Amino acid sequence: MNSRTRVLEAMHRRKPDRVPFALTDFTPVQLDVFRKKTGAVNPLEYFGVDIRGDCIEPTRHQVDFTKYHSQLPPNATVDEWGIGHLPTESGRAEHSHLEGFLYPMLKLTSEQDALDYPLPDIDADYRYTDLGRKIREFQSAGFAATAWMPCTIFEIAWFMRSMELLLMDFVDNPGFAGTLLDRITQKREIQAAKYAELGADMVCLGDDVGSQRGMILSAPMWRRWLKPRLGRVVAAARRVRPDVLVFYHCDGDIRPIIPDLIEIGVDILNPVQPECMDPAELKNKYGDRLSFWGTIGTQTTMPFGSAEDVRREVRLRMETAGKGGGLIIAPTHAIEPEVPWENIIALVEAVKEFGRYE
Repeated sequence: MNSRTRVLEAMHRRKPDRVPFALTDFTPVQLDVFRKKTGAVNPLEYFGVDIRGDCIEPTRHQVDFTKYHSQLPPNATVDEWGIGHLPTESGRAEHSHLEGFLYPMLKLTSEQDALDYPLPDIDADYRYTDLGRKIREFQSAGFAATAWMPCTIFEIAWFMRSMELLLMDFVDNPGFAGTLLDRITQKREIQAAKYAELGADMVCLGDDVGSQRGMILSAPMWRRWLKPRLGRVVAAARRVRPDVLVFYHCDGDIRPIIPDLIEIGVDILNPVQPECMDPAELKNKYGDRLSFWGTIGTQTTMPFGSAEDVRREVRLRMETAGKGGGLIIAPTHAIEPEVPWENIIALVEAVKEFGRYE
């Protein structure tokens, strides 16, 4: 059984030869460690990860967002959504999570403002040519191919508006909020449809709407503002290819909305953060309708546990969340700078040792 078949079997909640294995990414510090320790360049190839993926090409038509940023610091950059990014004090891009944001929509107030704001050309055909080639190459090499759409609706909206103002808009400026979210959603529907058309095995969506103490916004508010729009993105992919798998990333404790995600067509939940959700409990409750990707804690076990702790957690996830299929085992996020090299090796070795089905 090759990697692609293994992943597809597992994500359709059937039992493959072994539990598939994934790594999201390595922070630059850890990538340096990996290269020094192994002499290799690509962790996915070196560790035998079962999945490959990519996203659309960069835009060729960067908009001038000067009117939305009054005074940008000299070391700031602006992306295609107009969002300003400030690097860490060292000036090195250690990880996007460590950057500061500069919000271009802070001073906008009206529905017309939301209509006039320039959105990127993610619906342009030229941005998908290279991805289509990569998907075919990944699959020909025997890997499952994923197409990524991070920060699908909510996150990209608050990256532009600020979280505080966007959540306030949901209450006291609904026209502005609805217009902004609808425009983003229309772009994402086109993107999802193109991903499905290109033949990606998995369309990967994501918006962090959970904290470790519960939802960032209430479940009723999420159902009003985000559920129907996310459902439109899922439906756009399924109209093109009804059997395409839909993955949804959301950190934190989002138990109140898991049934809603299943209802709108999500097949795979990631990262199933064990610090705030019990993977075994979710498997028992939803394992007949939902598959899981992740479950190995990057806030606890990976950075602060011993190598034996890592092995123990991997084995536990295999025996619970992986029972009968339905699991891609992986760290719940990037391999952060604090993770000891020995724990990375323990993770990979434990996957190989405990991951086989009888």
